[in-house]
Amino acid sequence: MTAQIAPLRTRARDGETTRDVILVAAAGLLAAGGEQGFSIRELCARAGVTAPTVYHHFGDKAALVTRVIDGCFEEFDRAAAASGAPADPVEALRWGFERYVEYGTTHPSHYRILFARRQEKPSAAAAASYERLLQRVRAVADAGRLRRPVGEVAAAFWAAVHGVTSLLIAGFEPPLGPAAVALVRDAMLAQLTTDAPAHGSGGRPHDGHA
Repeated sequence: MTAQIAPLRTRARDGETTRDVILVAAAGLLAAGGEQGFSIRELCARAGVTAPTVYHHFGDKAALVTRVIDGCFEEFDRAAAASGAPADPVEALRWGFERYVEYGTTHPSHYRILFARRQEKPSAAAAASYERLLQRVRAVADAGRLRRPVGEVAAAFWAAVHGVTSLLIAGFEPPLGPAAVALVRDAMLAQLTTDAPAHGSGGRPHDGHA
């Protein structure tokens, strides 16, 4: 029995190693040229595998690209969760803005992969990542401190932080520096949130629906 199990375990480890090698090579290609510049032929040359091996592990090119993007979203969320957010919901949004920019500028290749394709239907990992932003915005609404509906605020907040991060990664510093980034962050929070409930101690400007 032991003699039969050992080769199976070895093959399983080899399979995981091959899969990881393909994922790393695919991530490098996606970061460099996006999905349009991504070819299975170049991937095979970089990873030292054959096309049938790629298809065996991932099914097709689209599934492989999705898996790489999902892996980057999962890593992005793990990095954000590594340090706890403040208890105050508005300060938690501020903290989230800072962590987002920090991750993108520290891991520019991974960040580029997050947006390597325009997905008509976001993958599970992408949807889960955006849901965490929605939850953070809903917490502000639940505290009666949100000026606009949850969905609008989350979209505007993401647009601002993504724009800042993309410009920094592209090398637009200067003119975009720490003071300008902080001004964008604080202006967004001032426009979208309040310091206290707008309608008495229990009032809420919006009911928190997305």
